[in-house]
Amino acid sequence: MDFWGTVRVLRRRWYIALPAVLLTGILALYVYITVPTRYESSGVLVLTSPAAGGRYTANTKPEDVVKVNPLLQFDGSLTTTAQILTQILGDPKTAEELAGKGSTSVYTANTGPVGGPLLFITTESDSAESAEALVGKVLDKTVAELAAQQKALSAPEQTFITAQVLVKPTTASAKIGGKVRYVGAATVVLLLLTLASTFAADSIMLKSKRRKEGKDKDGKDSKDDTGPAPSEKDTTPAPVAPVRPQPQSNGNGGPPQRPVPQGVPNAHQKTVIIAAPKPDPAWPTKDD
Repeated sequence: MDFWGTVRVLRRRWYIALPAVLLTGILALYVYITVPTRYESSGVLVLTSPAAGGRYTANTKPEDVVKVNPLLQFDGSLTTTAQILTQILGDPKTAEELAGKGSTSVYTANTGPVGGPLLFITTESDSAESAEALVGKVLDKTVAELAAQQKALSAPEQTFITAQVLVKPTTASAKIGGKVRYVGAATVVLLLLTLASTFAADSIMLKSKRRKEGKDKDGKDSKDDTGPAPSEKDTTPAPVAPVRPQPQSNGNGGPPQRPVPQGVPNAHQKTVIIAAPKPDPAWPTKDD
């Protein structure tokens, strides 16, 4: 069925389609209200190398150590360390420890599109306070885990890589994209159900109407077979056959005679004799 055919069906069965559309709007509003709003917060860490570099000698005096700017020593080792930390934070046990068992709060940790020594933390929760608090927990966990990993490797403390908080937990913002997707999906499904129910009702009603008209027609035909009622009979008299007039008598009591044709006497004209007409069976002849 084309578009205009669908419009005609909806217009014909508006008393079914209109309540269904209203019900769809009410249910979509209910879904929007009942689906919890998610809040998002984020933070950023940067890893830096020690000022004296990655090497340390106990016999070297501190004043003799060549110091450099840590922000000028971003190399591949810091990127590798950031990737190690993302793997640790992505462990399910660590996530359960930070977010809480059975909690709906979640977080993600990655190095971003650049892939450098930056660590991006993003959290989602059902409340703004929970989202911001979770960002702080993840940042603290990252700093502590970085120190623990270096201690486990027996690295000199003077060579420890440090993590600096570049962006503190941001103010949580509401995310309504998920709610809109839920509402959109619910609306599409309900509209499809509305069209299906309208077409089904239209088909059932048309079949019922045809069946009823067929029964009425059959009943009318059977009534016509019994003949019209006495009051409905035709009272027009039957046509009467025409009656041929009887031949007239000649006045003498005898049977009627056909008049004898005569000529037209005229002295100065020729005598014209009129031929006798053909005998009519209704008139008796002399032989009779």
